[in-house]
Amino acid sequence: MKTSPFVWSGRLLSGLVVSFVAADALLKLTGRPDLLRAGIEVAAPPALLGSALLIAATLYALPRTALLGAGLLTAALVLSSAGQADPSRLLFGAYVALLLWAGLFLRKPGLGQPVLRVIR
Repeated sequence: MKTSPFVWSGRLLSGLVVSFVAADALLKLTGRPDLLRAGIEVAAPPALLGSALLIAATLYALPRTALLGAGLLTAALVLSSAGQADPSRLLFGAYVALLLWAGLFLRKPGLGQPVLRVIR
């Protein structure tokens, strides 16, 4: 069975997002103070945030739970950038969320059909 180039590009985008989020989660789980200061400061413990990000990234990477994982990762990106005064950090979260959803729509071709019906 031959796979479409759109599906492969969706897998590539999804892989980039998963690797970025997993790296961020692992940095939070290490607990090094210099790395934690460089990140976005929130009231939750870094180990809890890292664990939640790893779970959400795993859900996004698995085909059956990709939609749930995309929703959780989008919520994490929105919540982490909501309190930022710096526009570049706010836009970075939006760019990652855009890549996340673009990768999902490309690797699951049937998912975009209801969206296209609404636009027409």
